[in-house]
Amino acid sequence: MERIVQFIIKYLFAVASFLYLFTFGLFLEKHRSLLVKICQHFGYDPDGLAFKLPPIGYSEIIPELLEIKLIELDGGSGGVSHKELIIISAFIRFYEPKNVFEIGTFNGRTTLNMAANSLEDAIVYTLDLPKEALKATVHKIERGDRNLINKKKYGAKIDRLAYKNKIVQLYGDSASFDYKSFYSAIDFVFIDGSHAYDYVVNDTKHALKMLRNGKGIILWHDYNAWKGVNRALNEFYENGGEPFKNMQHIHGTSLVVLLVN
Repeated sequence: MERIVQFIIKYLFAVASFLYLFTFGLFLEKHRSLLVKICQHFGYDPDGLAFKLPPIGYSEIIPELLEIKLIELDGGSGGVSHKELIIISAFIRFYEPKNVFEIGTFNGRTTLNMAANSLEDAIVYTLDLPKEALKATVHKIERGDRNLINKKKYGAKIDRLAYKNKIVQLYGDSASFDYKSFYSAIDFVFIDGSHAYDYVVNDTKHALKMLRNGKGIILWHDYNAWKGVNRALNEFYENGGEPFKNMQHIHGTSLVVLLVN
């Protein structure tokens, strides 16, 4: 009898959740991504968003408990989730990169947390597209990206005196930015810029060149409901050869990781 009651409770909760999801819940970005998962679950994938990368658990990459610092938990719409912020911070704490390069600053919340969890002498470089350049980009920008770019202040959350000296803000189009001084000088690259296919391909190619002596970590965000991101990463995994065959989708997140040894 108890099992029947529990089933009924789960059933009613699921029905109520679906009613909310398909009405008011659609106004929240985190809920819209669920629509994609529901379609894929029932075999419908019109946008080619299928997850082709092998999944991996967070504990398989970072096998020990770590003490991390979390700052500015309220990220607003468009940023990484709390769980993703914890994982990114843990990556920085565990692997101790000397130089970090982030493509896509947004409000600087992730930037700030990477700086807070990095080595005392580490530097976090973060590149963002100025809104003045929005109409003159090398590649077409996704409509959904425009609101993220058109903001009053770049990296608004970076202004923390305790970590500001560890952060270097860079401005420009990631498709035309001169990365040469960063080639073979970066230990950890976080790609969270434009979600357009051409930009993800461009950013990924430069990220690989930036890794110090060809070794390090590349982490991508938004491998979920963005067609350009999914298509690009799926293609790198299937056709990019070494080292992209080692790309893995971190379970329960939109993060993809590549450890190049």
